[in-house]
Amino acid sequence: MRVRVNTEAVSDPTAMQGITALADGNEYVVLEISARFKRPTSFRIEFIESDLRQSGLFDSRAFTITSHTLPPTWKYFQLESGSFSLCPESWNAPGFWEAYYDGNPRAITVYEDERAEILSNS
Repeated sequence: MRVRVNTEAVSDPTAMQGITALADGNEYVVLEISARFKRPTSFRIEFIESDLRQSGLFDSRAFTITSHTLPPTWKYFQLESGSFSLCPESWNAPGFWEAYYDGNPRAITVYEDERAEILSNS
């Protein structure tokens, strides 16, 4: 799935939180979709900050979808709250993101492998 940053279409300023990390008008690959209960849907997008590749969740209202194709590795995960996400199963494992951001080599390898698969199918 691919999206293009489209800040001109956003009327709610809360949808713009953190969006300055991305370039308006640029296209990005969505690595995950997260729909939290009673909150706007978010897209996990990679960006470069201080010469480091990072990813973050951005409000989906700041984007226009340019490709609707979903990666075959994504699975649907629903929480008791009613929230759900579409992402690789390994990314949904308890503690995965904490381990990844703590620099755990196994978590980083899992992230890179899943990322490569998503990029090759988008």
